[in-house]
Amino acid sequence: MPGTHHPVSGALNASCGAMKIKPECLGCLMERAQFECDRLFTEEREKFGALGEVIRFLSIHLEADELHSPPFYGTERERILQRWSGVRDPHAEAKRRNNALARSLLPAAEHFFKAATDKLEAVIRIAAAANSMEYGVKGYEYSEARFAQLFDRTLHEQLVWNRAEILAAIRSHERMLYLTDNAGEIVFDVFVVRKLANLGKAVVISPKSAPVLNDATVEDLKEAGISGSEEGIRIVPSGAYIGLSLEEATETFLEVFRDKRYLVIAKGMGNYEAISEFETRSELGLKGRLLYLLRAKCEPVARNMGVNRGDLIARLIT
Repeated sequence: MPGTHHPVSGALNASCGAMKIKPECLGCLMERAQFECDRLFTEEREKFGALGEVIRFLSIHLEADELHSPPFYGTERERILQRWSGVRDPHAEAKRRNNALARSLLPAAEHFFKAATDKLEAVIRIAAAANSMEYGVKGYEYSEARFAQLFDRTLHEQLVWNRAEILAAIRSHERMLYLTDNAGEIVFDVFVVRKLANLGKAVVISPKSAPVLNDATVEDLKEAGISGSEEGIRIVPSGAYIGLSLEEATETFLEVFRDKRYLVIAKGMGNYEAISEFETRSELGLKGRLLYLLRAKCEPVARNMGVNRGDLIARLIT
């Protein structure tokens, strides 16, 4: 997955600053809106109505004094399309297909884990590789057949990471907060979370409380095999927002997120884009306990992180 090279400036574990919306993000936001409208509506009048409201929202908020991260705009786009269509989960069918695909590939992840000499590295690689499962990102080539064909190669792919710091952080934290991303990859996330629990970690897994984009919800987590609390594992949804919103998250979630005993594992670009806006706030104490795991699928994210587009990333913020 070639991309423009962005030399990493400074230490790999340094924060790269808040991920604000970039001009090229607009094309992605609107292309995704068009993609979804074509599947939600049959009448052009309905498409124009929904797309027009998205455009008006963007116009108003892009002229504001302060720009936000892409999830702020993407979340409202999804809510607009849900309101216009009356469909609670526009991505339900695609999510079901991806969940089924992931289940079919789970034996490959299990074999990879069993064969690994370093089990912690193996779970990091499985979690990061699973984030390759993503459709609808402008410039990122994804299909279910392609993902299945390349999955084993992806598990062995070069990982851009601060290895020693990450493994030390996992070993030193007895509690984990695991923020999930997409449906499909949630199947691999469940595998990873169970392995962490088997190592004696107390893990809180946080899917979405309601559908937004193709992100995994509590229902998707149940489909992936966790329907209630297991030994060492607790479910606390993070909200219905792309990435994470401190304003919309419940107090139950925020109590865990703010608890400095927890290592926060944040999956995917949405979590990176959103959390990077507030990761340096001293009252949250995220320094040394925030781990991003993702495929850098778009140019703005890659540029902000100082990596190549397409790179597989594991980054502990210290």
